[in-house]
Amino acid sequence: MRFAKHLVLLLILLFLVLPFFQSHLPLVQEQKLAGFFKLADPPSWNLFTYQEWFAGTFQDQISQGLEDHIGFRSTLFRLHNEYDYRLFGITHAQGFIQGKEGYLFEEDYILEYTGDYFIGKKTIDYKLEKLQQVYRQLEKAGIPFLLVFEPGKASFFPEYIPDRYHPEDKTISNYDYITHRVNELGIPSMDFNQLFIQMKDTSPYPLFPKYGMHWSIYGAVVASDTINNYLEFICETKLPEIGISNIDVSDSLRWTDKDIGDMLNLIFPLPPDTMAYPVLTFDSSSGKQLSVLVIADSYYVNIIHDVSGHIFKNQEYWYYNSKLYPHIIDDDNPVYVDKRFLKDKLMEFDVILLMVSEINLHCGFWNFADEAFQAFYPDHQDPPWYPDQNKILNERDWFRFMVSKAKESHLTLEDVIIRDAKYIYQSKNH
Repeated sequence: MRFAKHLVLLLILLFLVLPFFQSHLPLVQEQKLAGFFKLADPPSWNLFTYQEWFAGTFQDQISQGLEDHIGFRSTLFRLHNEYDYRLFGITHAQGFIQGKEGYLFEEDYILEYTGDYFIGKKTIDYKLEKLQQVYRQLEKAGIPFLLVFEPGKASFFPEYIPDRYHPEDKTISNYDYITHRVNELGIPSMDFNQLFIQMKDTSPYPLFPKYGMHWSIYGAVVASDTINNYLEFICETKLPEIGISNIDVSDSLRWTDKDIGDMLNLIFPLPPDTMAYPVLTFDSSSGKQLSVLVIADSYYVNIIHDVSGHIFKNQEYWYYNSKLYPHIIDDDNPVYVDKRFLKDKLMEFDVILLMVSEINLHCGFWNFADEAFQAFYPDHQDPPWYPDQNKILNERDWFRFMVSKAKESHLTLEDVIIRDAKYIYQSKNH
């Protein structure tokens, strides 16, 4: 019995000191955590000053630094996630949830689909009427413009949405109203949300992955080929041809087909799921390569990574109408789009594509319609509180707060956002 007590004590002490040795003299190679987060700086006495000591900030910095750089942090983090996910279906990837039959969703997809994120008809009409005028000005200059609706996972898989979101009671969504108005206003558009739903039962391979948030890699190829064919039609010219020499079918998921699954940071892999990976060929011998401006969200990453470099001679990818690809993830050295001479900049391209997924429709095209309209009509003046309204629409956490506030006050989301935007403007100017 005495030996057993000593053994238990020894194991406890070993457990306590192992993280120290792991952090200073790595004993094992740990798998890095997936996702986007920033660790605190390692603890250092160089951070010490009497002022920070008495303010308590030094202690906070040391505490956070120790927590973020403790040995076996990644393994312990994964162990905690594994326990909660396997037993209770709880995910610790912020903004992501487990749906029925193990399907993973970004929650914003669901709230867009159900209508919780509907920003209002007046707000949408105001932006679309601007976009219509931008399209007409580009058309006069001989530059084709195309608004591309990328698909949404919630619209594609409503049967896997958890019951607590009541998908059967969905109301009008941004997608419902925007696609309707775009058709009425005559803005050229391509709707992959509807196309993918129509292909859902006939496509030979999955168009959306079980464990990913974007269209599947195969689905991105389908979309690329469809856009390429449409550009041939509107530009009245032959473009480089996209071909498929082979399709690898595998349950070893690649890249964005498992991006949510990776961010769960589990110990053990998720159950296998079979996806398709086309091996592409490109024939540019008889086709013309266009210069293209693409304003898009992260869906376009699949296309620019695998396809577009082979079919376009020159392209710029404005990520969320803000950062210039490929400098879109590096927060320390981002490259932002220079819009000082936006009208002249737009005129440099053969084609302009505005591509937006269902999850981002509440953002109002990330202010592209407003900025481009202003470039063509510099004397136009928006309501003075309008920039604050756009900030609310485009700052995700702020927008989610507005959604909650609207529900609590029993007002429309549009009314709450405009009211708060007016209040912010008045507070800054009085």
